This record gives sequence, structure tokens and C-alpha cells, in this order.
Amino acid sequence: MNFFDKFQRGLEKVVGPFATAVANSRYIKALTEGFMYTMPITLGVAAIAVLANLPIPAWTQFLQSIGIYATALEVVSLTLSLLAIYVVGAIGYAFTKNEGENGAIGAVMSMAAFIILIPVQTFTNKAGAAVSTIATSYLGSDGIFLAIILGLVIPAFYCFLMKKNLKLKLPDSVPPMVSQSLAPTFVAMILITSVFAVKYACTFTPYGNLFTLISTLVGKPVSAFGANPISLIAIFTLMNLIWFFGVHPNAILMPYMPILTIVGLANQEAFLSNQALPYLTFAVLSSCIQIGGAGNTLGLCIASFFGKSEKYKTMRKLVAPANLFNINEPAIFGFPIMLNPIYLIPMIFSAPVKGLLVLGLLKFIPVSFNPTISMPWVTPGFVTAFFQGGVPLLVIWFLSLGIDFLMYLPFFLIDDKNALRQEQENA
Repeated sequence: MNFFDKFQRGLEKVVGPFATAVANSRYIKALTEGFMYTMPITLGVAAIAVLANLPIPAWTQFLQSIGIYATALEVVSLTLSLLAIYVVGAIGYAFTKNEGENGAIGAVMSMAAFIILIPVQTFTNKAGAAVSTIATSYLGSDGIFLAIILGLVIPAFYCFLMKKNLKLKLPDSVPPMVSQSLAPTFVAMILITSVFAVKYACTFTPYGNLFTLISTLVGKPVSAFGANPISLIAIFTLMNLIWFFGVHPNAILMPYMPILTIVGLANQEAFLSNQALPYLTFAVLSSCIQIGGAGNTLGLCIASFFGKSEKYKTMRKLVAPANLFNINEPAIFGFPIMLNPIYLIPMIFSAPVKGLLVLGLLKFIPVSFNPTISMPWVTPGFVTAFFQGGVPLLVIWFLSLGIDFLMYLPFFLIDDKNALRQEQENA
């Protein structure tokens, strides 16, 4: 058994059980589905965000002159910057539905718990009247971590109690819709009382509320570890490594999604407040670290245009168009790249090499990044790069693609030469 086979089997023993556990985890499933359910929010406002923030000063000035710009920013702010309230309901719905209970009840209970825990502030306005308010920051980046936790914990508790047969039983003559709505009455009382107890207990801590407590003790350490450029490079390098050996990269990406969401929300809130982006480097790197899909396969697809074998002349017609739209399975399984020793080095090391290049380029190329612009995942990367960061980010994106191409090219030429020799022998 050679080194490659030993390494593959060793990795399968380590990563395989982890990937299986992630794929089968009811919490990861709910987390994945919940974030997918929020995509209509981010994509629905995408057109408004793009048109209002085109990197064309004359266009922006025109929108401001007719009053549309301010309204557009309000729409973006009240959707993207309040994403925590959508996330907690979506995850709660997904978890409860997957457990065989009423998903709508799980969503409502999760949102109710989240809102109950938000601290209420009271002040006196100019007219002398008392006004109670809640800080909208808790509905955005400051609350996203707690929203994820509540979206999983509240439905889990709800389903557990419902399976203990604590339902309110009504006569058969009661309409089913009414019966289903009233069935979880006792369970809802227990849940709301528990949330009340947690909210009250937090008042005795130095943090005052659960949001600050979670953010300080959990959110900030996790963000400090995961929301930095080096961690991002490491995560995508690991994703490419396990994908090479046949383990889908979602096993790594899904647990990392909360970090990406927190970073995105923090940047959006800062942008809408005309403040410097706290995670500008992270955002720019995110747009370039994976081009064409896991493994940075668009670089390989471009390299295939230098092929001389009939195999790859035909292959590039099939894989290149799909890969341009971030669909890389045809390349992964078609060349193939997976478990192909020829492509081991470029597939794994394209992310760190390119990542370090981007970090270096940012010292010389200033980029103004607009985090409110979100595109469907099948949008070509250069299109998204232009709308999010204008020409500077577009330049960095193409230079990153050039690194992918140069790393794949020599290995592809070896593969193509072998394919051409085999075709000549068969002929």
C-alpha cells in the first residue's frame, strides 16, 4: 500500500465518522434548512440593494436627488440588518417539522422566546411621555448567535414536551384547526415560564441580559477564532482536502455558517451606518477564496482549453459553462479531480496560496466593499465581485483566478499528455 492510499484511508477513518455525524445530526439539518429558508429575504432585496448601490457616483446622486436612495436603504436595513428574527423562526420551523410536530408552532415559539429575551429600554421623550423601545441591534449581528441557539433549543424542548403527551385534549367535535392550535397550551406555558426565568436570572449577572452574556462568553471568543482571514483560509483548505477524498465539503461548511452570517450582518450594519466595515478583509477574501466551487475548479476548466487530447477537448465543452456558474460537480467527477493524485496539490493548496496573495494585494489595492449586495449562488463570481467592490475587487478576483489557473495548468498538461498518449495507442 503506497503513501497515498494510506493517507486516504487514514483521513477516511478520521473525517468519515465526523462527516456522517454532521450529515445525520438533527441540529445541523435544522441549521442548514433554516438558513436556506432565509434566502428569499436576502435574494428578494438583492435587486434593490444592487440598483441603489451601483458603483457609479452619478447614479447614486440621481437616486438621492429624487428621494429613492433613502427609501432603498431603509428596505435593505429592515431586512438584512434584522436577519436574526428571520433566522430564529426559520430554524425553529425546520427543527420542529423534522421532528414530526407542527413547524409553524415551533417557529412562533422560537420567535416569541427570542423577542421576550430582548431588553426593553424606557426613556422620556420631549413631550414628557414615557416611551419603551427595544434595540434593533439585537435583531441583527448582536443577536444572531442567540437566535441560532434559541432556534435549536426551544423547538427541541417543545418537541420533547409534546412527546411526553402534555397536550391539551379536546373533544372530537372541536374543529381540527382549533384543536391543533390549542393542543400545545400547557407546553407553551412551560416554555414561556422557562424563558421568563432565564430573563430574570440574567438580571443578577454583571451582563444584565442573555444577549450580552452569550455575546461576551460565547459569541466574541468564537468570532475571534473563526472570523479572521487565516481561519477562513484554513477552513476552505480543509474543505478542499476532504472533498478531494470524497467527503462533501458541507460537512465543514455548515458548522461554519453561523460565523459567516455574523460577519456578514456586522458588515451590513456598519455599511448602512456609514461606518468602516469591521470585517472588510474577511469579506474581500470570502469573494475570492473559492472560485468556481470547492477546489477552485474554474482555473482547471480554463486550463483545459490548452488540452490537445480529444477527451479534454470534449470535456471542456461540458464542464466550463457549468463551472462558470459555480456548478463544479461535472469537473469534480468528470476529469476526475476527486481521488486523482495528479490534482491533489492544486486542489488543496490553491486556497492558501491565493488567500495569502489576496491579503498582500489588499495592502496596495484599496477596496470599498458593499456587503448589502447579495447574489444567487449561481451568479458568476466576477459579476458579484464587480457589484460588491467595483473595479478594484474585480481586479483582485481575476488575479485570484489567474493563480488558480497557473496552479492547475502544469498538472493538467501532464494529465492531458497521458490522455493523448492513450488515445494514440488505442488508435
